[in-house]
Order: sequence, then structure tokens, then C-alpha cells
Amino acid sequence: MPGDDDSAAGKLDCAALVAERTRNLDATGQLERAIAGNRDHNQAVGYFGGVLFPPLLLAIKPDSSAKKTLDDLQAQRDRIDRLSKARHC
Repeated sequence: MPGDDDSAAGKLDCAALVAERTRNLDATGQLERAIAGNRDHNQAVGYFGGVLFPPLLLAIKPDSSAKKTLDDLQAQRDRIDRLSKARHC
């Protein structure tokens, strides 16, 4: 895609692309685990807040920044995958 070669990943060789993809997957896994942990908390807070004590709804933990970071990591991983394929890594 346009811009892939001009990106930071575009300057990496095959070995570095593999290492970068591994780091990307590790970071993604950590964020997904954090979001999953918050999901259980938010479900409990939503249930009790909606049924018993509405002010408790203020204790919900939003995951918007983590989700934005996941989107960015996915875009980076897509770019790494395209570059790896184009370079036959």
C-alpha cells in the first residue's frame, strides 16, 4: 500500500519485521487481557448499578484508549504483514 515503504517498518529487514510482529502480538495480547478483565468488572457493575444502585454505574472502567491502541497495533501488524509478503520473508 502507499506509504508502507516510507513507514518505520518499511526500513526493516525480514528478521526485524519478524521481531516487530512478535512485539506487536505481545502488546496486543496484554491489552486484550486487560480489556477482558475490565469486561467482567464492568458487567458486574452494570448489573448491580442498573438493578440496585444506579450511582455505581460511575465505577465502570472505559476501555476506549486501550481499544484505540489495539486498532493502531492492528494497522501496524497489517503493514508488517504486507511488507513481509512483498519481501518474501
